[in-house]
Amino acid sequence: MLHLLAATAPSTASPNGAPLEQIAIVAVLTTAVTLLMLGAIARYRAGYARPLRALGRASESVMGIPAWAGVPAVAGVAFGALALFGVTWDVALHIDEGRDEGPLGTAAHYPILIGLLGLFQSGLLAVGMAPKREERASRAALRIRGLWPVPVSAALMLVSSGLAFMGFPLDDLWHRIFGQDVSLWGPTHVMMIACAVLGVIAALVLLVEGARVAGRDLLHRGGVAMRPLPVAFGAVLLLGWAVLLGEFDWGVPQYRMVWHPMLLAFASAQAFVVARIWGGRGAALAAWAIYLPSLGVLSLLVGGPLGQSMPSLPLFLAQAVAVELLAGRGTVSSPVRFGALAGLLAGTVGFAAEYAWSQIAMPIPWTTNLLPEGLPASVVAGVAGGVLGAVFTASLMGTLAPGRGPRVAATLATIAVVGLGVNALAVQTPDDVRATISMSDVRTTPAPGYGGDQPTGRISVRFDPPSVTDGAHWVQAMGWQGRGSFVDPLTEQPDGSWTTDARIPVTGNWKSMVRVHAGRTMLAAPVFMRPDPAIDFAGMPLRPEVTRQMVFDQRVLQIERKDDVPGWLWTPAIILVLGMVLVLAYATGRTAAHVGRAGRPVPAGAVAPGLLGRLADAVHDRLTPRGPGRPLA
Repeated sequence: MLHLLAATAPSTASPNGAPLEQIAIVAVLTTAVTLLMLGAIARYRAGYARPLRALGRASESVMGIPAWAGVPAVAGVAFGALALFGVTWDVALHIDEGRDEGPLGTAAHYPILIGLLGLFQSGLLAVGMAPKREERASRAALRIRGLWPVPVSAALMLVSSGLAFMGFPLDDLWHRIFGQDVSLWGPTHVMMIACAVLGVIAALVLLVEGARVAGRDLLHRGGVAMRPLPVAFGAVLLLGWAVLLGEFDWGVPQYRMVWHPMLLAFASAQAFVVARIWGGRGAALAAWAIYLPSLGVLSLLVGGPLGQSMPSLPLFLAQAVAVELLAGRGTVSSPVRFGALAGLLAGTVGFAAEYAWSQIAMPIPWTTNLLPEGLPASVVAGVAGGVLGAVFTASLMGTLAPGRGPRVAATLATIAVVGLGVNALAVQTPDDVRATISMSDVRTTPAPGYGGDQPTGRISVRFDPPSVTDGAHWVQAMGWQGRGSFVDPLTEQPDGSWTTDARIPVTGNWKSMVRVHAGRTMLAAPVFMRPDPAIDFAGMPLRPEVTRQMVFDQRVLQIERKDDVPGWLWTPAIILVLGMVLVLAYATGRTAAHVGRAGRPVPAGAVAPGLLGRLADAVHDRLTPRGPGRPLA
């Protein structure tokens, strides 16, 4: 049975990596672009490169921070946004169509490639544009023998973006060794997304580092309206975590349900604490007001003009409101305490709000069976995310309390998050569960997705033993990669069978199955799978009635994975890839602390206040009445 499940998506594409000619094209173009960038940097440092210098002057006149920070940071954020769009589109394509034809064979890969490559070039530019003269350099710059002072955030941006872009060739290598793991949470996929998000965060830290050199006021008296950076930090964190949760948004999660509330609590606490501690009143809501339309428009674009299945999205509104209300009680004066309390609210009030939202908008609604494990995990994750967000922000602003307390709190929060992740990864697969699937009323009707009229039918399932569904998070019929996807719950009948009112496709390119997830058990059994000559798979034909063994869920969902790879290779490879991300996340925190410790120097005088700052100040002064004795500036 397990051998028969070694099927693949309905595609003629190779399951063993991209065509070599496509890899060669990408390598040549990447090398050419990088050499051009290095040449432009060399000319810039020699006093030439007029277009780049003109761009730098324009950046300084608008933003009021040095060009070496403004130009690469804004470019990095823009390219990161492009990559985010590409990832969302690409995930939808994989869910709807199956595996692709390589890096150049799928339209969605182009914005990812351009975005990640552009982010990497922005990192190079951040290092290359750094000033040579000490009086103009950042106090947090790295002093490397034989090189000019390199802003520490520029170095972080270069490393993060470089690892993100390296995820593309490593992903192909991974497929050649282990086969295609069609999952958003594949190790190299997580590496690309996480490192790209950290690269964008490094770009925002670069803006902070540049603003300190220019003597800009990062704690402007005007509050959130005059502090755009903390709002941007909060929005980027929300968007990054939301992208990683995409499988839940499309209704095809391949990992336990406890991950969903746990990561939602961590993400919201971390993002809103960062925004509110630094940005002041309204900053958490402002970050949410950037996040929701950004991801909402992206979802509408994917599900509309691009013609793919439309994802749902986390709401996060209750968490933002709760953090704002908590801050109104004066708790922000102790950042770590505020972060812990905000995380507690994210794990409780936020859990309740997302529970209600899942009933309305999510393809797999949460059930009361999630409460015993999901609520405690959500609380712990929320507190940990809030503490880490508070320590990061205080470190970056140079206001971290002396002593070991904040660092101990951050260490304990990290240990808690790792422990939650290890627990959430633990699954069990009983080998004595079977599903008897009966098919009836097969006829041509409009099918799910966008494949037109196709044969569909109704199914009835009996599980043996029936207790496998006790306390289930979901018992469902699911199909994907047939030019669309669908998820429909199975309902238990008085006679002990499980049925769905919806019709499921039983021919064409679809991979249709029944799935059960209860506690640590995740099982699936195929209903119909077409033949796949690419790996000599005969298919799983439709039967009027058939009894099939239920196997580990991912064996059906990730059926491109190879069974003949030694098991000892898999675990070290995952640890190596994910270890890169964890080390980089730690480096991000250390970089923030380094920038914060550098303090706010006397301005070098090279950069005047920018147009945006002058306009914001003018508007603020115009709208804010001056009391007796209040200075004009």
